Amino acid sequence: MIERVYLKEYVTFEEVELEFSEVELEFSKGLIVFTGPSGAGKSVLMRGILSIFGFFDVNAKIGEAIVNNKIELEKYGLENDDEIIFRQIKKNKNRYFINNQAVSKKMMRKISEEFIDYLSLRTIKEFQSENILVVLDKIIEEKDYYVNLQRYKKLFYEYKIKQKELQNLIIAEKNANEKKEFLKYEIEKIKNINPKPEEFEELMKIKKDLSKIEKIKEKAFEIENIFRFESAVYEFLEMIDEKSEFFSNAMNELRFALEKANEKAEFLENVNIEEILERLSLLNELIRRFGSIDAALEYLREKEEEFKKLQNLIFEKEKLKKELEVMENELSNLSEFIHEKRIEASKIFINKLNYFLKKLYMPQANIKINYSEFNDLGKDEAEIIVNDIDINTISTGEFNRLRVAMLGAKLEYSDDEKTLFLDEVDSNLSGEESMSVAEVLKILSKKYQIFAISHQPQLASVADKHFLVTKNKNKSFVKELSKNERIEEIARIIGGKEKSQKAMEYAKELLRRGND
Repeated sequence: MIERVYLKEYVTFEEVELEFSEVELEFSKGLIVFTGPSGAGKSVLMRGILSIFGFFDVNAKIGEAIVNNKIELEKYGLENDDEIIFRQIKKNKNRYFINNQAVSKKMMRKISEEFIDYLSLRTIKEFQSENILVVLDKIIEEKDYYVNLQRYKKLFYEYKIKQKELQNLIIAEKNANEKKEFLKYEIEKIKNINPKPEEFEELMKIKKDLSKIEKIKEKAFEIENIFRFESAVYEFLEMIDEKSEFFSNAMNELRFALEKANEKAEFLENVNIEEILERLSLLNELIRRFGSIDAALEYLREKEEEFKKLQNLIFEKEKLKKELEVMENELSNLSEFIHEKRIEASKIFINKLNYFLKKLYMPQANIKINYSEFNDLGKDEAEIIVNDIDINTISTGEFNRLRVAMLGAKLEYSDDEKTLFLDEVDSNLSGEESMSVAEVLKILSKKYQIFAISHQPQLASVADKHFLVTKNKNKSFVKELSKNERIEEIARIIGGKEKSQKAMEYAKELLRRGND
């Protein structure tokens, strides 16, 4: 709830400082009413308060509000605190802060909408099917219901994933033939070359050896002459009493090397150099395209797998269809169970709604729960009908009273700590209608913090806090009224500037009733 508001140099207000935190208001809950002559700046002031939270463009030099709501600021990347300070500063441009951490106006409003509802706007958020169904779900207290509802939500999430897979398969199947031809061409192109790991390196070595074959043969021929002197070396070593083992080993190694060289030469003489060069050319083509033979082989494996999947598309599609059919049957059974329970809950809720509508001198309403496509909350689509008329066609006054009735009807099922802003919700109403709105708002103020602008004495008389907005020489002022000042202001609302004794007495009576 909002504990304090401060505005500096805001339109016709030089400075505004409002405190709303009092023990008797249960930690700032309560009905806070602003009254005053037309044109004094009541709506301007309300817009100024809302602008601190990003609902409107700011014209104040400084705007600040202290809030004690429990908001998970961490999910927005902000540090949390027991007390949250929303601040706006205007210099060359507007800047927004939450607990001294800079945020955008968009984020400021998004965070604020967690605990603020502005009912002057003709938005139908609370009348949307999803929000009605959420309220009905809160009415149902059976454990089995929530088990089935959670089972439905989990299954529906899986169902949506499977549906997406099926759509992708259908699209893939349409393009499959063309893609299969392309894959077949790519696979055959690599398979026809049939590259082997490290083959390119081996062929390059053969090519290099081929260029040296003649020189190797010449040298081998020359080296063979050394064996003519082998016996002489043995004789020499014997004469000098040296062991000949080292020489024998060396000569054996040399014979082995010459034998190996001759075998290699014989092999290379039988190699077709043209075939080698042609093979290297094919492998080079793969290397230029893929970077390496290993990369080409990996690409081949991927394309073969992709081709295999395309070949299995029909099988996979039929399998997926059967899985979806099973899931649809279970979803249908679960949604039917959920639907029946919501029908029962809607009767409870509509009775509460009509109770408040009657107090507000509004026609009776009904809830229609029709079947729709499977969605996150079941197979239901809920709508509220007032006197068999679409709520989009009713007057603004009726619309606002319907919203107030909705808040009353879901009061015991709501866990939200909300601050409501109402701009002349009781305008153009009769005395009885105005009193009914005041009584319902008084009930709501036990749960919510409510800021309301009013030109009617009834709402002003039941306020927990009553502020007067006045204007003098193009300067606007706001002050909290004492009990006697409230009598004076309510009498002014009743009788105008000339406050008659009768108006004063009626004002006292209204204030007495409002505080009973």
